[in-house]
Amino acid sequence: MKRILTGLFFNLIFLTIAIFSIKLIPHLPARYLPILELFPFILLLISFVMGIKFNRSLVIFSTILFSLVYAYFFWLPAIGDIHNTLILNSIAVLLAVNIALISFYSERGIATFIGLARFSFIGLQVVVLIWLIGSKNPEWIHIINMILFPELKVELLFFSQTALLSILISLFVVSLSYLYRANPFRSAIITSMILVFYAITFPVEEMVSIAILFSFVMLLPLFTLVSESYRMAYLDELTNLPGRRALNETLNKLGSKYCIAMLDVDLFKKFNDTYGHDAGDDVLRLLCNKLKAVSGGGKSFRYGGEEFTVVFPGITAPEAKLHLELLRENIANNRFMLRKQERRTTGKKNSTKKNNREVKVTISIGYAERSEKAKTPDKVLKQADKALYRAKGNGRNCVSN
Repeated sequence: MKRILTGLFFNLIFLTIAIFSIKLIPHLPARYLPILELFPFILLLISFVMGIKFNRSLVIFSTILFSLVYAYFFWLPAIGDIHNTLILNSIAVLLAVNIALISFYSERGIATFIGLARFSFIGLQVVVLIWLIGSKNPEWIHIINMILFPELKVELLFFSQTALLSILISLFVVSLSYLYRANPFRSAIITSMILVFYAITFPVEEMVSIAILFSFVMLLPLFTLVSESYRMAYLDELTNLPGRRALNETLNKLGSKYCIAMLDVDLFKKFNDTYGHDAGDDVLRLLCNKLKAVSGGGKSFRYGGEEFTVVFPGITAPEAKLHLELLRENIANNRFMLRKQERRTTGKKNSTKKNNREVKVTISIGYAERSEKAKTPDKVLKQADKALYRAKGNGRNCVSN
């Protein structure tokens, strides 16, 4: 729930900034306006390059769809076409249907059979749509202009009831997929769609306003790509704690006074053998909620497996020990509720199912501070690791220096 609310808050701020940015147009120098009109295409190119680099096809698909809508407005004066409702409603339906589909796509890469098939599917739809509009196909015109709810007499700008229903269904589907799984990409798609449908209500004479709104539309998937790449590089996927890469960067930024602790879950292999690896993963997730709340300004990292590291910048070993003891006691006195899992039964082929149950785990902790013998973070970390083994040798569930 926290991740959902955070994503919605960020996108609400982004949406507000995008809408109010068009108020700045009168204050912009005229020489920059042509560049602004090209900016969405520049962002499309950047998205394409970054999507290929990070193998994120969904970002490319969404930005291509958004850029196709913008391309209609950009080349409209050269084509000499009119700003007609058939084209705009057809574009709205095409975008709504494809965005709803993309929201449920799993990431399958770009240069794969599925990735290429999705590219081809979008391209085929565009070709068919151009043919339908160019030939003024009567069946298509009837579908676009169909009055689905005569008694409601729904009218909103130039949108037909078919287009409006497609937009509402698409927004509902994307929102539902986001609530089912709080994915930043889905959240970005919702905001981007709102901005797109707001942008196409502008007349083509206000091209700069359209360009600015579409620039924000293209920026949001890019922001999502960058933030997700950062999360994958620096955060542990299972526990959502910072991982080894983030730990190494933190160690490089430490001053001359700090303490480092190494933590290990006691008898974790036995726990996995008894309850299964899924239950073990549950314990690690629950344990990390305690580690995130460690006092004393400590920052927790997942070192690997069932081992964790806590870095205390600016404090001494005796001070760190107080906070580590509190952490150890908090974990030892807490009972973790596991979800329903299959419990392994030694010596039996069949496994018996257990309902949600409470388990108790403890941790052993070793810590060390910077000293004349250990002047670098790497050496302090090794000292803490040795202290961890002493803690285990002392009977586990204790803190050792």
